[in-house]
Amino acid sequence: DVIPIGAGASKSALEKIRECLDAGDVVALFPEGHISYNGQIDEFAHGYEIAASDTNSVIVPFYLRGLWGSSFSRAQKYYQRISRKVDGKRAIRVSFGAPLAPETKAPQVREKVVELSFFSWAEYLKTLEPMQFSWLKHAKADMFKRSMVDSTGADLNNLKVIATVLVFLSKFKFAFLKERNVGVILPSSVMGSIINLMLFIRGKISVNLNYTLSEQNLIGCADKAGLRSIITSRQFIAKLKARGFELEESLKGRLIYLEDVAQGISKADKICAMLKAILMPRWLLELIYFRDVRIDDDATILFSSGSEGTPKGIVLTHKNIMANIKQISEIVNTDGNDVILASLPIFHSFGLTAATFFPLSEGIASAHVPDPTDAFAVGKMVAKYHATIMFGTSTFFRLYTKNKKLNPLMFSTIRYAIAGAEKLNAAVKREFKMKFGVEIYEGYGTTETSPVVSVNTANVLEPEFFKELVFSKEGSVGLPTAGTIIRICDPTSLAKLENGQAGLILIGGHQVMKGYYLDEERTKEAIVELDGVRYYNSGDIGFLDEAGFLTITDRLSRFAKIGGEMISLGALEAQISAVLGDEATFVCTNVADEKKGEQVVMLFSGEISEEELAARIRASAIPSIMQPSKIYKVEAVPVLGTGKVDFKSSKKLAAQLVAGEGNLGAAEEA
Repeated sequence: DVIPIGAGASKSALEKIRECLDAGDVVALFPEGHISYNGQIDEFAHGYEIAASDTNSVIVPFYLRGLWGSSFSRAQKYYQRISRKVDGKRAIRVSFGAPLAPETKAPQVREKVVELSFFSWAEYLKTLEPMQFSWLKHAKADMFKRSMVDSTGADLNNLKVIATVLVFLSKFKFAFLKERNVGVILPSSVMGSIINLMLFIRGKISVNLNYTLSEQNLIGCADKAGLRSIITSRQFIAKLKARGFELEESLKGRLIYLEDVAQGISKADKICAMLKAILMPRWLLELIYFRDVRIDDDATILFSSGSEGTPKGIVLTHKNIMANIKQISEIVNTDGNDVILASLPIFHSFGLTAATFFPLSEGIASAHVPDPTDAFAVGKMVAKYHATIMFGTSTFFRLYTKNKKLNPLMFSTIRYAIAGAEKLNAAVKREFKMKFGVEIYEGYGTTETSPVVSVNTANVLEPEFFKELVFSKEGSVGLPTAGTIIRICDPTSLAKLENGQAGLILIGGHQVMKGYYLDEERTKEAIVELDGVRYYNSGDIGFLDEAGFLTITDRLSRFAKIGGEMISLGALEAQISAVLGDEATFVCTNVADEKKGEQVVMLFSGEISEEELAARIRASAIPSIMQPSKIYKVEAVPVLGTGKVDFKSSKKLAAQLVAGEGNLGAAEEA
């Protein structure tokens, strides 16, 4: 009893639905109006409201999980294969919600379906194994497929990766036996991936340390995690020494050098490992080498950048990581020939989950670059290995647009360029498209959410009705990933706000961290449980529109209170960016002020002078109360290793400059 809905038939279809409802029939309706193009829940059409209103019926929301990836879906053939269960079958789950009144509007029904998706994903994740098991399944299935390459010239297929992992498992057999946490100081590279994989197989918790922090902070993170063993390389430690990091001395006795381990690897070891990789079936390799690791066990500890305070140790479980991998996989819809550009550092969740664990888990290739700021090296790797997906930050994408060595054709194979970690600058997006012909899609996430929460994707022209399906909205950070609930609430009471109202962003999803390492107080502040869902209090301010797109307006901590008025520093930066364009790199911060409580201070670097910049801001439409009280030209705006602005260091520098100016004024007066 199909009721066709299409061009020219909508009115009669709605009338037919009303007749069926009044007759007591059950009508199943898919309000998105099209077959899905990814795993995200699209906007619900409002047409059903006409059919349902004033009928003796109820609306029962339901969520289908598992059909995306089936032969009935628009998923790529490779994704269809890898999304099946281990036994080759497909698990389909239908989750039903409580009945709603027939007058319930589309956005509210969509909201209930999103909530159902969270609980449906909870059941789905129970069927998964940790990432290392998924990796071995794909690696053994196609042993001669390229797995990973890096800028050192390393080029490994799945067979070589299995053999290399087996060699290291043998050489580290009696190492860190009684240690739960094991440190890693390595850049994005083949060895960085293999060492993390080896630690997972051993049942250890990997701690990839942030080598762009100060030496004191890095040592503090190592001490907090209780690291007695840290795997690194002499070559990389020497590079860090050239930057002033004396880790050889400060971490003496804890560093395990890969070069030293390699010296003990004989030709016989390599041949033996290669034969085991070829001859041993997957179940036997797992039986001999893989520790009994459960999906809910702790997997890794990542320390936050400390951009707004001291670094926090974020504990991610195997479930957190696998949830995010599967969410990314649904969106990317890989065809098996994809190559991930892995240039983001592995101490960053974006680099670790999206660029390292995701390709390992899903059996696709990765091309590693140790330094994302080396634009020409990035371009060469993309061009040489035909990378199709790249993850980056606005800062890094800007470097690529400005670098004259990069030929626009170097990025011609990229089908998805996804920006996260910081707000995507509109000028960067525009210039990247003009130079390379590639659209950057902005996403949103945090280390505490493994990290991906939402992302924009390409709009699609529906072939049957020639209607554009919108999966990307300018200014937004996209639609939430499958199984993710975004709740916008009042920052004080946590009362839920309506669509379109800006408030505190709470993130509910199975990618939400377990908690902060050995910090119960901070964990309680960050995790909120509402209606059976664990939410992460992001500290970000934003809103959802009726279609479900999320827009970030600011950080809760990035406000200046001037004469009782709350000034959004993010909103101010957006207005200044419109005035300056690409002429300067800048940041606005708040500093204490005796008269007004706080004042806004702007730091910038560029060719423009302080006087000219100040004059242009004064002449702009920016309200006078928002305009910076002080403007200082600096050699470079403080940034973190991910390219994100270091707000903590910026605020400290601004306070020093203001204090120095005050001291100078007092001296002159005396």
